[in-house]
Parts: sequence; C-alpha cells; structure tokens
Amino acid sequence: MNSVPFRYSVRAKFVGASLLLLLIPLSGFVFVRELASYLRLGQEQVTVATAKLVAASLSDRPGLQLRRRVTESPPAPVAEAEAPPATDPERDRVLALFGASDASIAASLGARYAPDAAVERILNQGVARDARVWVVDLAGNVRGLAGALYEQQTPGEYEKALAGAMRWLATGKVNLVANDVIDSRDAVLMQSERALLGQPNIEWRMQRGGGIGVLSAAEPVWQGDAIVASVIVEQSDNSQRALANRAAQSVIMVSVLVFAAAFSVLLWFAFGLSRRLTKLQQDANAAVDGQGRAVGAILGTNDTDEIGSLSRTLAAMVARQASYNQYLEKLAGRLSHELRTPVAVVRSSLDNLRVGNLNDGDRKYLARADEGVARLSALISRMSEATQLEQMLQGAEMVRLDFGAMVDGCVCGYRLAFPTQVFTFERPAQAIWVMAVPDAIAQMLDKLVQNAVDFATHETPIVIRVSREAKANGKMRDLGKSDIAVLSLANTGPALPTDTSTLFESMISVRAASQKDGHLGLGLYIARLVAEFHGGTISASNLADGSGVVMSVEVPAESIAVTG
Repeated sequence: MNSVPFRYSVRAKFVGASLLLLLIPLSGFVFVRELASYLRLGQEQVTVATAKLVAASLSDRPGLQLRRRVTESPPAPVAEAEAPPATDPERDRVLALFGASDASIAASLGARYAPDAAVERILNQGVARDARVWVVDLAGNVRGLAGALYEQQTPGEYEKALAGAMRWLATGKVNLVANDVIDSRDAVLMQSERALLGQPNIEWRMQRGGGIGVLSAAEPVWQGDAIVASVIVEQSDNSQRALANRAAQSVIMVSVLVFAAAFSVLLWFAFGLSRRLTKLQQDANAAVDGQGRAVGAILGTNDTDEIGSLSRTLAAMVARQASYNQYLEKLAGRLSHELRTPVAVVRSSLDNLRVGNLNDGDRKYLARADEGVARLSALISRMSEATQLEQMLQGAEMVRLDFGAMVDGCVCGYRLAFPTQVFTFERPAQAIWVMAVPDAIAQMLDKLVQNAVDFATHETPIVIRVSREAKANGKMRDLGKSDIAVLSLANTGPALPTDTSTLFESMISVRAASQKDGHLGLGLYIARLVAEFHGGTISASNLADGSGVVMSVEVPAESIAVTG
C-alpha cells in the first residue's frame, strides 16, 4: 500500500494547526500597539502640564518686560534712581545667540530672537531633557528659548525600522511637514499664533528627516486679563520610543521563542505519531498477503494511548485470522479422514449385496451406487492431497536440477496422457539450475496442466514456456541471464473474473456448475503451496487480447554472470 501524500497526512494537519501559534506574536503586536498609544497619551498629558506650568510661572510675574499690545498704554517710566544700567541690545542678542541651547534654531530666527534674561532664566530652571521651550510675544519675537531636541544615540537600521513601526502603531495624526530647522521654526510660530488668540493647542510632527517624533503644546501667558505671550513646549519621543522599542523587542523575542518551541514540540509529536501509524500500517501489510492469508504477526505495543490500543487490537485480529486460515487449510484433510470410514462401510455393504441374487433392476441401482462411491472416494483422495503434500514437503530434501529439462520431460508425458490436446513447449538453450523437490514440482505442474486442459478451447494449443528473468528494485526485467526461473502456461478459453484474490485458496473454484463434478478447487491451492515452499510465487492473469488465461510461477534460480 502506498504511503499517504504529505498534504493529506497527519503531519500536514499538525503543521496547519501549529500555524495558529502565530496568534502569539499577533497578541504581542496588539499589546505593543496599545502600549504605544498609552505612552503617547501620557507624553501628551505631561507636555501639556509642563506648558501650563511654565505659562503659569510667567503669568503676572513682576519684572518681566514682555511686549504688550500696541493699543495699550506704555508702562510708566521708572524713576531715574531705579533705572537699570544702559546696555547694548545688539550685544546682548549676540551673546544670547552663542549661549542658546539650540544655536541652529536661534540663528534661523534672526532679528526675531530677542531674548529676555529673566524669561530664559525661568525657562532654564525647569527644562526637561530632549525638550525645548519657546516664549513668543505678541509681536512674534522669541523672548525665551531653552533646551534642544536631540537623539541620545545614532540608531541603526533595525532601530529606525522599529521606531517607524512604533510611530505607525500609535494612533492619531502626525504632521509630516517639519523635516528641517526652518519648517520646525515656522510650525512653532504658527502654533504660537493660535495660543496668542487664547487657543491652547497640541500637535505631533516629525523632526530631523523623519528620525524623531516631536510633540508640541502651546499655552498663553497672561498679564492680568490680557495675553502677552505664548509658551510652546516641544518634546521628542526619544523616551517613549526607547520604552516602546524595549517592549517590542521583548515581545518579539518571547513570541519567537514560544512559537519556535511550541512549533518544534508539535512537529516532533506529529512526526512521531505519523511514524507510529506508518509502522503499524507496514506491519499490517506484511502480516497479510495478497490472498488475505495471515503470513506474519503484528507486535502489539505497550503504549497506553489509542494507537497502542489499536496495535494490540490488530495483533489479536491477525492472530485470529491466522488461526482461522490454518483451520480452513486443514479442513480438507480432516474431512477426508472422517469420510473414509463411512465410505468403506458403504462399499462393503454394496459388496455384500452384490453376492446375493439380484434382478436386473437391483443390479442397475447397485451400479449407480458403485459409481457414486467411486466418485466420493476420488473426492476424498483429492481432499487429502494437500495434507499429504505438506507432510511430504516437511521432510523433503531439495536437489539441484535443470528446471527446463524437468518440465520438458513432464510435457512429453502430458502429450501421451492427453492425446487430443496440443502442447507447445519453449525453453532456453542454456540450462536453468534451481534447487527444488522434483516430485513437488511435478505435482504442481500436473495441477496447472490439468486446469489448463479443463478450460482450454477445443483444438487450441496450451503454450508452456520456461525462461530466465532478473529482478531489480522489485521489478522484473529481461536480461537473458538472471536469477529467476519463470514457468508460464497459457491457454485460450474463458477469462478470469475481475477479483482473483481468492483464486489460489483452498476449496475455491471458478468453474461453472456443470464443470465442478469431482473438483473441489484444490488444484491451484496445491500449486501455490509448492511455489511458496520453493521461495517463489504464483499468479494468474488474462492474456492481453482477452482470449485466454496465463498462469505464471516464479522460483529462485542460480545466477549466471553476464560476460562480454
């Protein structure tokens, strides 16, 4: 029996079921996505709180010289004694420019960068790492700038891809226009305009070529009931990204390890299960031959699972089948032994009747009884042939003989025994030496010839052929010289039925009802016993043109080396 294709096997089904383990990294993906969303929300809340805290620190604070609206009256002049010492505004701006935390942003502002020392002192007290704080007055001038956005380390390709995935996992929209210093400056100033109108706002954007995500929150600064400036707090997503990256790495690593371990265990279990089932299938095939006879045994395992129970059940079933086959094979011998005594009683009774005074009618009935007893005695003899043959083979010794010459001699005898039947015999010129029991081979040939004569069409020849063939990789191929002796008998006549699995069984016959007189279906069974005793096989098939049947017997022969 051919093995099951992989796509239909238990292994394939286990592999398919194992793919459900991919739900593990999927669940990790959902977890990291939710984590990124919570980190994003937390960073927004912290940044807004920072912006409100800075705005509150600057609101209504005395001493801050933030520019007021043009429509408002200028502040009262300070007394001459209290006037601060004269300073050079351009010199102060240049010094502030060189001392700015983010010189590139400060330089891009140009004259709009007019820092106030008091404002920047307040900003520098509470600026967070990787954060930047702006203070923009009503005229659009930057009065305070502290902190800078930067990466803690240069990321590799893997970190960049993972960071991009984390930003993609986060929910919400991201403004992708601020990719350089000028765009970042303009975005902050536009955001400050909304805060100066009394609209606190928050937005996400990308900074430095898409490498860093930036969150900015804007809050107004109040002096009394008037807005005099706005505070914009920018913070990069370095911390959020680092935490999300570590979480993603942990989830990916654990998911891969769990998936690999679980998949390996399931795959090992599937192949182990498939291996046990395949071995059980092979043992079952080897235990029963093509004719359904138990020729071996299945060794049941001690495993406590369902497969172990199945193997023990099959082992018991094959053992029962073997016992039943033995009973059937010995049935003919037992019947012949049991029937001999009553047949002898009937025969002796008929002999006693024959010596008496009988009229013509009685003699007629006595003759019919004699014919019936003779026919019954012939059947009993045939029934005992199989048993006698088995007993003979048990103590027989094989001899080396020329298989073709022996068959040739038997064919000469058949021409005399069946004068009306034409026999054609073919054999190779070289001898085919086999180790065999001559009497058993002759008996096998007798049964096959008798079967062919019974079924052959009138005035058609029976073709008997002896040849040598080779067996390579389990298939026969003609080499001229080889290690298998083949005997075939072909005759024209009725074709064999489609199912020939029981043709060589005991007490089986495919003859018509009118042809079964005196036949018990033991001829081909005896031929099979002889072939198997010599380590060979026997088979039957219809001729290619459907005109008849060919019986083939294969037995081992001595190999002849091919030279030249």
